[in-house]
Amino acid sequence: MKKALAVVVTCVLAVGCASMNDSDGVRAATLRAAGEEQIAWGQDAASKPSGMDSLVALTRMNVHVDSVSLTSPTEATVLATYKYRGRFTTDSGERSGVLTVQRRLQFTKNGAVWSQNGAAQEVARSTSWSGAVNS
Repeated sequence: MKKALAVVVTCVLAVGCASMNDSDGVRAATLRAAGEEQIAWGQDAASKPSGMDSLVALTRMNVHVDSVSLTSPTEATVLATYKYRGRFTTDSGERSGVLTVQRRLQFTKNGAVWSQNGAAQEVARSTSWSGAVNS
C-alpha cells in the first residue's frame, strides 16, 4: 500500500513538474514564430511585421523572451522584446539604427504543440538612430 501511494505521489509530482516546466515549450514557440517572421521578411520585403511601416531594410533582428506566464496547462502569455536593426523612414528622412519593440503574445497548446493565438500586442517602443542614410 505504501509503495502504491509512493508511486501515485511520484506520478502526480512528475506530471505537475512537467507542466510547470512547459514554459520552455512556449519559449521555443515564441522564438520559432520570430524566426518565421524574419524568414518571411527576407523572402518578401512587402511582408513587414504589423506596425513596422517605417522599416525600409532589415539587416538584423534579435528576439529576447522576457517572461513566460502559464495561465493554464494549455494557455500562456509571453512578454518578448524584438530589436530590428536596419533603415527606417522617419520624420527627419531615412535613418539607420535600431527599433526596439516589446510585445505581449498569447499561446495555446494543442496536444504537445504551442502555437500563437492571435496578433501580438505592442507594449512599448523605442528607437536609437545612428545617423542619416546617404542616398
